[in-house]
Amino acid sequence: MKKMSDIELLNVFESKRNEALEEIYKRYSSLVYGVCLKYLGSRDESLDAVVEIFESLINKIPANTITNFNSWLYSVTKNHCLMKLRKEKSYNRIKSEVLFQRQEHAVVQEPDFALPTYPDLQQALCMLSSEQKDCVTMFYYQEMSYAEISDATGFSIKSVKSYLQNGKIKLKKIMEERQNENLR
Repeated sequence: MKKMSDIELLNVFESKRNEALEEIYKRYSSLVYGVCLKYLGSRDESLDAVVEIFESLINKIPANTITNFNSWLYSVTKNHCLMKLRKEKSYNRIKSEVLFQRQEHAVVQEPDFALPTYPDLQQALCMLSSEQKDCVTMFYYQEMSYAEISDATGFSIKSVKSYLQNGKIKLKKIMEERQNENLR
């Protein structure tokens, strides 16, 4: 392919997908790798992420209106890394909870001490506004990004962040109140 601008390259993407993707890889693989390394911290994980990101571009490029490819690709890369980190954090949290539960069964508990149970959390979620509940559920249970939640709900990204933050604060308050009631 002759030297094309990014916009020209995106315009021929549908008809010459492999060649266009190869050229994009030549131009931007170093940038993508650098961003991945910054967020993930591991060379191996970063190399895997680069492959995953470029594979995802096959579907993402035609689905988006891109005016500045460099910054768009940076955002795609950053979001991919953050989602990877969130999933890893979620996995590690679940792993810790399983280990804690194993230890909990091995130790005699004080009778008046009760950890919040899953039904308590579900009841607390019902006490949030519908917007807060939707955003919290999509973010933490479905592991959706702010942009994905915005697309799904029609809320602006700023509103999604606000509903999430206020929802988390309210949930924490409700759960603390319930725990204090259980301790009485």
